[in-house]
Amino acid sequence: MNYIKNIQGETIKQSYKKADLKTSKYLFGTEKNIEIFYAPFEYVNADAKIIIVGITPGWSQMEKSYRSAITTFNISQNWEEAIKEVKKQASFAGSMRNNLIAMLDELELNKKLNIRSTSQLFDKYNSIVHTTSLIKYPTFNKSKNYTGRTPLPLRTEILKNFIRANFIPEINNFENKLIIPLGTCVSKVLTQLGEEKLLNNNIYLNHFPHPSGSNGHRHKQFKEYKAQMFNQIKNWKIDD
Repeated sequence: MNYIKNIQGETIKQSYKKADLKTSKYLFGTEKNIEIFYAPFEYVNADAKIIIVGITPGWSQMEKSYRSAITTFNISQNWEEAIKEVKKQASFAGSMRNNLIAMLDELELNKKLNIRSTSQLFDKYNSIVHTTSLIKYPTFNKSKNYTGRTPLPLRTEILKNFIRANFIPEINNFENKLIIPLGTCVSKVLTQLGEEKLLNNNIYLNHFPHPSGSNGHRHKQFKEYKAQMFNQIKNWKIDD
């Protein structure tokens, strides 16, 4: 299926409906109640010092990624430029990004990087961050955003295969970098992959809470592991 050609042929709209994008021409695969749809999130910033890993893009990120790619490509006619812009515009957008920035600044990652705030990672200093997900294509369970809880990613054939075929090679572009897994589910998967000796040597903030506003435990979890994560960042040797 030529997903990219299909996107390049789409009409520019102010917003897209599920009926526009959650269609057979963008369907990557299914298993029982799980559906994975293509989205243009393949750009990898190999020069990044920090890698932020979510579970999977949800519908709002999917829509924003298509809107960004279609608009940028129509102007530039350059697909590489379009997917680069997608990462800048659609990664962890909205209140989740604000919560993420607040926690990273409290851990003084901004000071470690010698920048005013980690909010600048999403604009001025975007060149030093790479954002991705365990399953980088939008994934849905019973048509709702997949949260990683049920079914578990490494116990579901389609998700496990995606992680092994796509995520592991992507994350192994990096070594001695700071990996920030968003939430317990991502941390558990990274821990298991690490135990299986499938990952390169990086610094993993494995107790970083998911920054979603719906995660009512994030403040408690952050407080509990703040000192540990603070020390990991403090002791991290940044490669030039």
